[in-house]
Amino acid sequence: MKKVKMIFYVILLSLVVAGNVYAQSEVNDIGAYNEWGRLREVFIGIEDDTVEPDYVPALVWLPGDGVAGVKKYGGKSSRDVFPEGMKSIQEQLDGIADVLETEGVIVHRLKPMAYPEEKSFLSDIQRGNMLFGGAGFLRVIGNNVLLMNSFRLPFRRKQVWVVRPALEPLLKGKNVRYCATPPPSPYYSEDDIYIENGDIMLDGFNVYVGMSGNASNERGADWLQQFLGPDYKVYIIRLKPEKFHLDWVLSLNRPGLLTYCPDAILGELPEPLRSWDKIIVNADEVAGANNLSIDENTILVPEQYERIAKEYRDRGMKVITLPFDATIQYGSGPRCLTGVLRRDH
Repeated sequence: MKKVKMIFYVILLSLVVAGNVYAQSEVNDIGAYNEWGRLREVFIGIEDDTVEPDYVPALVWLPGDGVAGVKKYGGKSSRDVFPEGMKSIQEQLDGIADVLETEGVIVHRLKPMAYPEEKSFLSDIQRGNMLFGGAGFLRVIGNNVLLMNSFRLPFRRKQVWVVRPALEPLLKGKNVRYCATPPPSPYYSEDDIYIENGDIMLDGFNVYVGMSGNASNERGADWLQQFLGPDYKVYIIRLKPEKFHLDWVLSLNRPGLLTYCPDAILGELPEPLRSWDKIIVNADEVAGANNLSIDENTILVPEQYERIAKEYRDRGMKVITLPFDATIQYGSGPRCLTGVLRRDH
């Protein structure tokens, strides 16, 4: 009898230890599987010597008088030409970081660019510098970690020099596949590979890639499908040519609920999304879909979009609102500002 009891206790202890190891692994492993799993760990950028970009046609989406602004001020220090705007951007970056930490999320911040060679990278192609769009830093799909480097805007590629020193130590010893997306040729032809995280939405093994002509393209979507392999299915969502990223006009907020702007999308949504409950964004609500789910019952929304916030509340969600007017002028709402490293499965 004693021997039987001893065997029972050994088995029980093994199960407890295995369970604890699994739970600890589940907590610590890098991974993201959708857009609403409990947010655990993120990157938020900084305002570091921002430089207004030179105008290129892929900036046609800029809101308000943004196009006229970059045509006038391209290559100039943003702190010199828009000092109050840069102050507001830093405050809004710090604001989202503080709220996420209050919600129990681990927040990593970048350090300023260290070397002049990094700041001037590709400046002969397009001047500019901007380090606050956190979602543009990386994309985690399952246990695949993509260092984003296939940007349509040449100036955005210099950000890898500040992302890598912050990201790579966190990946050491983790069960991840780490890869940089293919860097386009400095010639920047239309048929090169472009894939940007602002265009990627994830729901399990369904991956949606937006395509306006100003960011990701078909070759980028093909590359992503090949990299992820046959377990994943990449769907293309075509956007009107004056739009930017998919996440400005569509977001997946929790299972069966999405927010989108029908006026921005060409054709139907992909079949897996057609039956979802939909919150409609109006064409004049710029970046109105660019909201960040902290979990499937909690969402972060720009304070200027109270109408959209009410739609979430009416569906039983907790809504946190913050000012993002300054960052949206530079292409970044709460979803854009947040580089997701880890969500619960």
